This record gives sequence, structure tokens and C-alpha cells, in this order.
Amino acid sequence: MAKDSPETMPRPIRHILRRLIKAPAALSILWPALLLCGGYVSWHQWGAQHVATKFYLIEEQKIQITAQPDYIPLDIVHTVYEDAAIDRISLLDSAATAKIASAFGSHPWVRDVVSVRKLPGGNLDVHLNYRKPAATVYVTQHRGEEITGFLPVDADAVALPTDDFSPSLADQYLKIYTPGAVFTGNAGDVFDNKGVIAAAKLAAALSAYQKRIGIESISVYGDVRDTLNAQLELTTSDGQRIRWGSAPGEESPGESTALMKLQALLKGVRPGTDLRYAGRTTALPY
Repeated sequence: MAKDSPETMPRPIRHILRRLIKAPAALSILWPALLLCGGYVSWHQWGAQHVATKFYLIEEQKIQITAQPDYIPLDIVHTVYEDAAIDRISLLDSAATAKIASAFGSHPWVRDVVSVRKLPGGNLDVHLNYRKPAATVYVTQHRGEEITGFLPVDADAVALPTDDFSPSLADQYLKIYTPGAVFTGNAGDVFDNKGVIAAAKLAAALSAYQKRIGIESISVYGDVRDTLNAQLELTTSDGQRIRWGSAPGEESPGESTALMKLQALLKGVRPGTDLRYAGRTTALPY
């Protein structure tokens, strides 16, 4: 049986091309239209994304944040930029500001993110509120390990990064002592201890007057599982004790307000004074 010669073998692609070449002139318009549509779809699927990724990425040096307080030693912009991979966020992304706000809001030194604004030239303005150290808490267990030491907290009893505190810096803040204080979380987490929460709130209220009054520490007694029942006691730098009572804003019926107690302290009180009855000075039964 004779084999077909190359000239007689069917070639479907060549056949189709010949038919298209001989097609009416109207079909000649179809090719540019198809190419145009194909290019448009390809651009929106791959091209735009490539350009956005390459030319609209966020640069670290173009991020401006609220001026950091002196007590925060690290560069928050650099830390967040590296840890949260902000360099992969495109300014053309409709969710870019939300992603940036989330990245900065997760840093333990940041209390909250007020706003994120895109500015001309690829610049970003990030308005932040920072956490402020209020005290250091004496703990007997940290992250499951039996360890004693002081952990810094803010007014809300949120743990702050210990690596940013030298011993000399930590000594500038009031010390909090409460029975069985342990901390199993990470920087940025709240202490799971009502006594610590109550004491941290008081420490923040007294911070501006700490040196003037001569207060060195706050001790917690009573029911430390309940902020309302946790009672606080102040110890001065010369070892004298003064009964404060409930945390500010959580006073029991008939108890003096935090403002009345503070005014009494500023005027000067005798050792052993019970500030719960400020105005009717009462000594503690020691």
C-alpha cells in the first residue's frame, strides 16, 4: 500500500489559515479586536498586578509616625516594617491602610492607631497613641517558668516588652506586689490578675506625684480575684505604710474618692493612715 507523500498528508492548521486568508474582509477586523480583548484581559489579570507590585510597594523611609516618647528605645517603624512584611503591601491595594493600621496596632508599645493617611509621593502618615509604663509587677512565674522578677505594665495592666527596660529604668516606676502574681502571656497581653489590674490603675494615677509623695510600692491584699474587692496599700521610701483602699473609680459606698485621697497625701499624712476615710484620719491597727 503506497504511503501518502508529505504534499498529500492532511494539514488542518494550514487549511484553516488558508480559509481565513480567503475569508471576507469583514473577518480582517476580528483579529485586531481579539488581540485587543486578549491584551485587556491579560493586563487586568497579570500586568496591573505586576506593575503595582513593582512600582507601588511601600518604602520604610516614607512611613511617618507620631513622635515616639523617650521611654520607647526601639525604632517602631523599622520593627513593624520588618515583622509585618509591610514591604509586600501595595499602595494600590484598596485595603492597604487597614493592613498598615493592623500591623502597627499589633505592636505592644502601641495603644491604638488613630489614623493612616496616604500622601503624595508614596508617603504614609500614621497617627499612633502609645502605651506608657505605669509600674513594674513582681512575678513568681513567667510563661510557665518558675522565675522571680519585675515585669513592666501600663495603666491597663498590659505587659510591656521587658527587653526595652534596663534595671535602672525599671526602678523609676512604682513596684506592685500581689500574692501569687504569675504571667503566662506575651508583651501586649493583659495580666490575668484583678489585683494587678487595680494596682496598675492606681500606679498610673499616682505617677505624676510619686517622687513628691515618696511612694515606692503598691501592695495588694483582700480578694485579688475581684477588682472591686482588691484593696491597695502604699509603702513609702522610708518603709511607712498607708492604706489606700479600692482602685480609683471603684470605691465602696462611703469610701473617699481617689481625688480626696490624693489631696490628703499631698498635704501630708501620718504613717498608718487609712485614706479610705480621708478627712477623718484613722491609723491602721499595726
